[in-house]
Amino acid sequence: MGTRFLLSFVVIILLMVTALLRNSVWQGDLRLWQNVVEKSPAKARPHAHLGFHFDKTGRYDDAIREYQTALRLGLNPGFDRMHNNLGNIFGKQGRFEDAIREFQEVLRFNPNDSVAHSNLGIIYVKQGRMGEAIREFQTALAVDPANSTAQYSLGNAYGDQGRVEEAISAYQAALRIEPDRVDARNNLGLLYGQQGRFAEAIREFQEAIDIQPDNVESYNNLGIVLAKQGRFDDAISAFEKALAHGQDEADVHFNIGMAYRYEGRMDEAMREFRTTLRIDPGHAGARSQLENTARKLRSRENVK
Repeated sequence: MGTRFLLSFVVIILLMVTALLRNSVWQGDLRLWQNVVEKSPAKARPHAHLGFHFDKTGRYDDAIREYQTALRLGLNPGFDRMHNNLGNIFGKQGRFEDAIREFQEVLRFNPNDSVAHSNLGIIYVKQGRMGEAIREFQTALAVDPANSTAQYSLGNAYGDQGRVEEAISAYQAALRIEPDRVDARNNLGLLYGQQGRFAEAIREFQEAIDIQPDNVESYNNLGIVLAKQGRFDDAISAFEKALAHGQDEADVHFNIGMAYRYEGRMDEAMREFRTTLRIDPGHAGARSQLENTARKLRSRENVK
């Protein structure tokens, strides 16, 4: 017991030290590039580096300002990366037309920029312009067949259109290019699960977990497929691992509740549905299941 506690304590300390060192490195980079910009405000590259730092740390408005300054000062080479980065930030902010403008600016100078075609397709998907999105992904792959993001995004677009076999083929192609793509393995596993190909689905989720042991989505997906097989105890174990590696996710608690309900463990099911509603009061499925489970418990008591 004492040894286990000591090892856990050491692991926690190591994680804290690693986080502090990483933050120290980021803060050091920030101060470095801020100093360079202060000393050479008319040079484009320091603004680009400062923008990249802000981008990676989620300070998007600051990143936009620095990227745009770098472009205004005539950054070249590297202007394509700045426009792509700006487009990605605008996409995250929901400013889709601004994002499209940035990616089209890259393509105006270089029609064969595979990354810009792929990024443009991702924005079209968000706008529901699926035909245009698919054309952009296909163009990106024609230019660079090794673009795993374009293959993965093409799979997503096909999946949204219900073109399941084509989606599966695209995800498989993405994994041939980049076997460690956890997102592609998760989506491929979900499609296998929909088709009743449970062994293949489980294989994909377990492979994803081997690659990224703290991936909440993989554990949750694994639990869903195990539950479909009637392996409720294994499913609950997978859901609990999802919770252990992430925040209190309402949908995961709901899935645990459903597994308990199918096992006839009604009190435990109601506890999970209540937890779901505490996290997400608007969760319609949990409210409905809580009411149904309560009625079932009352009917059991009346029979007694």
